[in-house]
Amino acid sequence: MTGFLVSFFSSGFPSHVKKRAIDISSPDMETFLSPVEGVVTKVEKFYIGRPNRFAKVNYDYLIFIESKGRKVKVLHVEPWVKEGDYVKKGDAIGKFLENPYTGGDFPHAHVEGIPIRFYPVKRYDPRGAGEVVKVTKDYFDVEVKTYSEAGPYRGLGCCGGLLNASLPYAGYGGIIGARVGEVEVGGVKFFPHPRRNYTLFESYPGLIRRWEYEAVFKVLEGRPVFGQAFFEAVLSVRGYPMVRFFVKTELKEGEEVDLWELISRGMKGNGKG
Repeated sequence: MTGFLVSFFSSGFPSHVKKRAIDISSPDMETFLSPVEGVVTKVEKFYIGRPNRFAKVNYDYLIFIESKGRKVKVLHVEPWVKEGDYVKKGDAIGKFLENPYTGGDFPHAHVEGIPIRFYPVKRYDPRGAGEVVKVTKDYFDVEVKTYSEAGPYRGLGCCGGLLNASLPYAGYGGIIGARVGEVEVGGVKFFPHPRRNYTLFESYPGLIRRWEYEAVFKVLEGRPVFGQAFFEAVLSVRGYPMVRFFVKTELKEGEEVDLWELISRGMKGNGKG
């Protein structure tokens, strides 16, 4: 299997903020491969009223898989399996949906119920050299060529670890692989909360602590928590990590760029932090 993208802290839904969920893509960015072995116990379709101009459908599926005593929850996948089916780890069980929850993000499934563990940084490279790999009228994607590594994860080196965040939109993010006392992204300072082998950071004190009483309502309505969407930095397992910029560009696919120059320019332009 080639590389695939993952993200922990670029979503504003509470399960991500509390480190209980992971967004998982796949090598072809279309087909969801089961991360566990077990029995499909529930498949339920539901409709979404949340606005998102990138959405192609207005529905989602809730899927539960019973795996080794754990109930694994999966969202954002149109299933090819039904209740009672037995799936093995790596089985193709559906296709990613571009709905109001995911439109504009990299194609992924939202997964809860699997253990999440972070490891110390084993290789750190803060240079941020990248290559433009996709350009659309609304955004462009850059692969991180000089990435840092922590356990199985690769990402854009920042503050001694791997940057995983959607800024300034989500208002918070994570530095994977390091406990740090200072977080500065593109010239904007954030308030850090060190944990074991990772650090959460927030745009202003109390944002994370009061998330489920304040910020979550903006998230559910599809509104920015802190500022307009500018960039999203996600991780990879093998392959290259990616940064998506939600702006128009004159850059061409194949061009080499300095990610930190692009990020600094845009973060200062947002005037937040």
